Amino acid sequence: MKKFLIFLLLLITSITLNASEVILSNTLGAYYCAQEPNPKTYIKHTVEEPISIYWEDNIYPGFDDTDAKLMVTNYLDGVHLQTMALNTPDGKVRVYSYANVSQSYVDLFKESEEVKREMMTKQKVFNQARNHKKLEDYPSDFNQIRDVYLKVMDKNEALTKQIESARSKLDLIITETTKEQMPQMNYTVKTDEVNLSDTARKVLYSDEVKITDNRTKEVIAYDRRIMQLYSASLLPDAVGRRYYYPHPLCGDEVSDRTVFFMLKRGPIRSVDINKMLFNKYKIKG
Repeated sequence: MKKFLIFLLLLITSITLNASEVILSNTLGAYYCAQEPNPKTYIKHTVEEPISIYWEDNIYPGFDDTDAKLMVTNYLDGVHLQTMALNTPDGKVRVYSYANVSQSYVDLFKESEEVKREMMTKQKVFNQARNHKKLEDYPSDFNQIRDVYLKVMDKNEALTKQIESARSKLDLIITETTKEQMPQMNYTVKTDEVNLSDTARKVLYSDEVKITDNRTKEVIAYDRRIMQLYSASLLPDAVGRRYYYPHPLCGDEVSDRTVFFMLKRGPIRSVDINKMLFNKYKIKG
């Protein structure tokens, strides 16, 4: 009986402490969400061909060799993005570019983009045509619509393979320098953790992504997120090893891909930021 009472007391204490953290996180979250900048997410305009970008990530911090390889693979296409600079964990900057981009490669790339646009148009028509519960309600020319879409999809796949084959033959030039001495980049994507009060940091996390046009010194996009820690959330971390609840209290998580919308797609970090922060604060904390 005594053991049961001790267990019950500990359980009640745990629930009470968790409830107080939930209340605190929501109260402080509302406070920080009301602070500048407002709105928390802003995009003045998107950019189709940035040509050169410097990424400075001060949360991980920087890009190690594994993540740099992912960035090159999934961003540096030699056409829309011709030069990429990344800060490194040792405080340096590495600049990446291709040395022998031919006009035939550029033409192939442009052709692929035209085919992608055509494919998206055909896909929309195809999806509308098959948006029926019964087969007899499909339009009479459905097979033709389907075949046209599949044909352009095959063409897109073939061009994508040609581009990847051609890109693998380009010479990747890597130069190590410093932030002060690196070549001028058209844009900077800078990511920082936002400083919160000591009390707020126990229940909240905040970071900010800011994208600047270096030629005009204008901030063309930013996003500041306020995140509730799982330890201050009513919901358990079902996935595991996550630092904060994935849906922000405010801020929409604008990414560089939202602004530089023509860049390639694919993972750019071997460990996502949520798990990285879990390792940083929960294990090493």
